[in-house]
Amino acid sequence: MYLTGGQYKGTKINVKNNIKPTLSKVRQSVFNIIMPYCNEGDFFLDMFAGSGIMGLEALSRGFRVKEIEINAKNGDLIKENYTKIKQKPNLTITDALLYKTNEKYQIIYIDPPWQKDYSPIIKKAHELLNKDGIIIIEYDCTNKIDTKKIITENNLTLNSFKSKKYGRVCLELLSFVN
Repeated sequence: MYLTGGQYKGTKINVKNNIKPTLSKVRQSVFNIIMPYCNEGDFFLDMFAGSGIMGLEALSRGFRVKEIEINAKNGDLIKENYTKIKQKPNLTITDALLYKTNEKYQIIYIDPPWQKDYSPIIKKAHELLNKDGIIIIEYDCTNKIDTKKIITENNLTLNSFKSKKYGRVCLELLSFVN
């Protein structure tokens, strides 16, 4: 897989067989959608980093990036991929739901293993989001997640403002209610 845009466009990224990387057309679309809402240097959080490819795409486009990954071996892969652009990742090896910080993020990307319960993940992302930020959720379209129900049940001040479908992959974007 290769980075699709920004200063590191074309850089080859290694991916392990146990990782489900976000497809290049989906990555390109994500950044085409969010760039009008962002400024250079905004903070991008990838809650389930895997190979680090989404964080690297964000870094390539001028974001400050935080990667969270539960699997230490995947963490080693992320570090290896960052060395290709002569950078060190801002990486924490932990369960994303247990991640503690005072930071708030402009963009939060959620792409967990698709069988996960998205409710606590969206709730955690809500806690970490800037008031004018965006949560991007990637999921398997055959297992549609009901974000309206999750928002209501968890009393979250979020609304869905865009959704896109790319074959089996669906994206949904959430922001704070104004």
